[in-house]
This record gives sequence, structure tokens and C-alpha cells, in this order.
Amino acid sequence: MKPVKQKSFFMNSIVIIMALLLIQFTLVSCADTQDSGQSCEVKLDEQKYKSVAENTNCSNYERASGYLGQAGVSFSNFLKTGAADNMTKTIGIKKLSSPTDYTTGNRGNITNALCLIGANTFLTSSRCNGNSRTRTTDELEISMFANIADFLYLNYGVLDNDSNGTISSAEAAAFTKLKTEGISVDGLGTGLAAYNTFEVVIGTNHYIGNKDQTKCDPYIDNYTFSPSSNTSCAARALSHGTSITEIRPIFKLDNMVDITADGDLLTLISMVSELSMISTALSSDFEELGISSDNSVRKSLTEGLNKIDNGAKDNNPTEDQACLAVTLFDVMFLLVKNAADNSTTSTELKSGNLISTTDLLTAVDSSLNLIPTGLSSDVETALKELPMQSARIVYAKDSGGTTHTDSYEAAESSLYTAIKNTRSLGITDSVKSDGKVTFRELICVAEN
Repeated sequence: MKPVKQKSFFMNSIVIIMALLLIQFTLVSCADTQDSGQSCEVKLDEQKYKSVAENTNCSNYERASGYLGQAGVSFSNFLKTGAADNMTKTIGIKKLSSPTDYTTGNRGNITNALCLIGANTFLTSSRCNGNSRTRTTDELEISMFANIADFLYLNYGVLDNDSNGTISSAEAAAFTKLKTEGISVDGLGTGLAAYNTFEVVIGTNHYIGNKDQTKCDPYIDNYTFSPSSNTSCAARALSHGTSITEIRPIFKLDNMVDITADGDLLTLISMVSELSMISTALSSDFEELGISSDNSVRKSLTEGLNKIDNGAKDNNPTEDQACLAVTLFDVMFLLVKNAADNSTTSTELKSGNLISTTDLLTAVDSSLNLIPTGLSSDVETALKELPMQSARIVYAKDSGGTTHTDSYEAAESSLYTAIKNTRSLGITDSVKSDGKVTFRELICVAEN
């Protein structure tokens, strides 16, 4: 069997990529002249894929190759006229009932292959229910092809509703539908308001200061208390023999629109989970095979994946600008990406619940003021001269927003649900061409 590599998402030059891979890994089987009638490799050459796949006397490498051959991932299949025109038709992709539908159509063969030679994340998952194992080099090579094929089956099987081999913008947008009405970077949908306190960082020391910083008390285990001492932040800095490192305005989040309310949240979560598992496994296969990011074959794959591994950027109409869909999503996402929970320690909390002031004002709520109103001009000027790179968020514990907490899990129930649902779509950074797919990148597919 001659497994083939594809440029993953809307492919134009599949045959070229396939040829590059075959040259790179020399996976073309050679007939065993001593046993031409029975050899597993010979049967693969003869395209007797089913007999090899079901033969437990064949190696895992050979059996996995047989399963991939049955799934249409073979050299001969991709040499057929028009093979690159409709990936759904070429490798027999059928509509999947969900991202975790591992058996419909030829995805069942891909599953069987992965459960033989796949990464341990597959072997030990509910998909395979197997045990961890060390893989040989040839198994890693077949695993790479299986991951590419699984990626194709997942995307086309879930998103290509009419099975015409093209995932249209409308199809991608419909799948990733979010509740965006009443949400904007002008503050609609967020319920943010000034808490009128600052976190004041002086070297390694953290304090809570009132709005004019005339009262400045040490941070111990929460950021929701009001300072009551008569010691100013300037005096605290003087006592440490250093200047104030940074001040962080604290904002309260009293309510928040659940941006996932218009979609099937569980389906979205499972799609992101599957994409992440496959892309991570593929990246791992490359690394274990010693294929660096500079390798021409890997670069070719990366280019083919750019439509989905897009860094949440837009290539139409303006290349490498944030896509429209992610702009609205980020109103909520950036606000809760770094949210602390009930298990967060007092030390960890120092770096939790933070959002850059740039993101806060440009992507979340441009109507906010970092400096509280009602200050004298001298105090306002002094505050503006201090470093202010991040802001801190605290969450309402009740519907009236009378008390607040540092943990989103202790927030008022509807607020907690909105934060939890948004975070469930993934909280990792979206980096273009890093081999990992996030939800933010998925919702930008329609604009690439």
C-alpha cells in the first residue's frame, strides 16, 4: 500500500503533496519474492487491503496500511482522473452524525488504523480503549497518514453538508454559529464596570490601592477587599526602596451574554477536542520522525492546513487581520480566557484574571476608562504616568453585583454558566501554522 498525504482543508495540489511524501518516506511496499502468494506486503501491492487488515499475522504497520487502503488513502486512488477535485468523493467521506462518530463510512477504517498504530492519546481514549505502547518508525509513518486522513474525514464529514467536496463559507459559518446579537466592542454584552481599586505591583510585592492610591494594603488571598489603611502606595514603594512596577485597574464583571446559546455547545466542544487531538498527534508524529518545521514536506502540509490553522486571522479581504467572527467572539473570550477558579491558589491568583489593557479597550470594551473619574488633575496625571499593561477582573457573586469574587466558579449562576461555556470552547492561544487547531481558528474558516 502506498499511503498518501493530503493538503488538508480545501486541497489543490494533493497529488504533488502525495508524491513528496512517497519520495520522503519510501513507503511503497516491495514484493517478497520468496513468498509471492502469501506475503502481507505482496497483498498490499496487489491492493488486497481487506485481507491484510483482517490478518492478525500481519504486522501492525501492514494491517494499518490495509485499513488506510480500504479508506481510499492509497497511491492508486489518488492517481485517478479528477481525484483532487472532490476529496469527499475520492476517499468516500460520508456525512458524520457528530465529530465523535468514528465508524460511519470509511472513518471506521481510519479508526481501526489509528487503534493499531496511533498516538497513545488515541490508543487510551474511548475511541480505542487500548493501552499505551512504543511505536516503530514505520508505524509512525503510517500514523502520520492516518492522522491526515482522519483530519479530512472529520472536517468534510462534519462541515461539508452537501458532500460536494467543498466546505463553503455558509457551511462553516452555520456550524460555528454563535450568539452575537447585542455584542460589540463598545461594551454591549459584557456588563463591565470600574471597581474603583487598583492592584499595585511593587517588585515582587502586590497591594490593593484605592482609586487615588492614598490607601494601599497588602494583597493576601483576594482582590475584592477595599483598602482601609492610611498608608499610600507611594509610601509602600518607598519602604521597599523601589518604584511602582505596574498598576492594574480592577473591573467588576456583573453579567455576561452566553455567546454559545445559539449553537449546539456539546458538538462545538467535541469538534474542537477532536481537531486538537488529531492536529497534536500529527505534530507529534512529525517530531518523533525527526521532520523539522523547515522540512519541505512538512511545510507543504502546513500550507495546506492554513485555511483552518489560520491563527484566527482573515485572508479575505485583508490578509492576517483578525476575522470578523473572532472579533465578536473575543469580546467574551479574551475577558474570561485567564479566569481563575476555586482551585486557584493565592499565589497563582496573582497571574490569574488578567487581560491586557490593549485587548480590554480594543477588543472587549472601548467605552471603559482605565483611570477612575472624579480624581484631581494632579492625581490623574500621576496615574497615567505609571505602567499599566494589564487589568484585573472580579466577578459578581449575586445578581445585583453587591459582592464579588476572584473565582468565576463562585460567580452568580448565570454569569458562571456564560463564562464556563465560553471557556469550554478552548482557552489556548491561536497561532497560525502551529499544527494545532483552536475554536477561534475554526470560526475564521469562512473568511479564509
